[in-house]
Amino acid sequence: MVTGESTDMASSSERATAMTIDMVLARYRDLLRDGLRDAVQRAGAAIPRADAVAGLLDDFYAQIEYHLGWRLPDLTPTTPATAHTGKLLRPALVLFSCDLAAGHAGLDAAARADLLRRIVPAAVCIELVHNFSLIHDDIEDGDEERHHYPTLWKLWGVSQAINTGDGLFSLARMGLWQLADAGIDARIIVQLASLLDRTCLELCEGQYLDMRYEGWREITVPMYLEMIGRKTAALMACATGFGALLAAPDDIALHQHLASFGRALGIAFQLRDDLLGVWEAEWLGKTAAGDLRRKKMSLPVIHALETAAAADRATLERIYATDDAASETEIAEVLAILDRTGARARVRTTLREQGAIAHVALREAAGAHASPTKDTPKDTPDDAYLALATLLDFVLAAE
Repeated sequence: MVTGESTDMASSSERATAMTIDMVLARYRDLLRDGLRDAVQRAGAAIPRADAVAGLLDDFYAQIEYHLGWRLPDLTPTTPATAHTGKLLRPALVLFSCDLAAGHAGLDAAARADLLRRIVPAAVCIELVHNFSLIHDDIEDGDEERHHYPTLWKLWGVSQAINTGDGLFSLARMGLWQLADAGIDARIIVQLASLLDRTCLELCEGQYLDMRYEGWREITVPMYLEMIGRKTAALMACATGFGALLAAPDDIALHQHLASFGRALGIAFQLRDDLLGVWEAEWLGKTAAGDLRRKKMSLPVIHALETAAAADRATLERIYATDDAASETEIAEVLAILDRTGARARVRTTLREQGAIAHVALREAAGAHASPTKDTPKDTPDDAYLALATLLDFVLAAE
């Protein structure tokens, strides 16, 4: 499996040499940002207000905008220099997957471009669900900062942050119904809503498992992969599934392939984060061995606990027995144990296995017929395929 995957990685990288992750995500960035602002503005105007509370409700939406990176802690608007918006990866997956599926369904370039403009509310829906989950995660994990700014609950309290997160969830659902105004068939909208609801439940399952695992030293690798499959990968699978449903709602196989791609990409995404959280990449601005300092039970540590010699396992259990931040000496001890158990190589292997699953699913979604000399998909929108392949290659490049 690893050998074939390595070939796939190389060929995909060659096809995407002219593309970078920033170029890929920049393609729809303005379209998505405009869609997000439109969604918040529409929501603020959707329900009549009495003058007596209009100003107070403005602050409710301003808190939403703060979390989205459009305002500073004092609720003044950000400037390009102070904005802390995310990369918009998940909504971009909706658009790229829709573009690929539309080409598979036979739409020409003009029809694909028109469809992508009309389905922006669906992509925005995915981003708002992601942010609703982040607000609640910050509360549940006690995180006081996000993107180097105070989290919502830290500024306005847990109760208001929970309410704001719930408001974002409602905004996300409202976005789906906007698709009717864009000419999307009601049957498709209902399918999207059903998929979204199942995904949100899966997200909650993943968060439950994540919290349930806290302080538990008997977590196995399969248990951990099940957890991240729900908490991280489910929404990416939903995003790529959205794209398939919107462009080719009756093509069940296409939907399955794109959803499989999104799920494998999501698991790989978290495994990449696990690697960088221990063996940090300074170009990402990560703290050295930050996950070890916080005693996070990420996959490298789980691998080490499963395979370490008795003395090393006892050391790990002693260090991880308290909630206090690990000292420099303890971090050095853990790094040495990870090295002795080959934890880094094991996580890389798992990452590559997920990459192989994603590459196969993406080629199947594009209708590729690989040959010894060329495996570029035929009769598909090359830009969409290459964009998705580039996103995957970026995730697989973690060292």
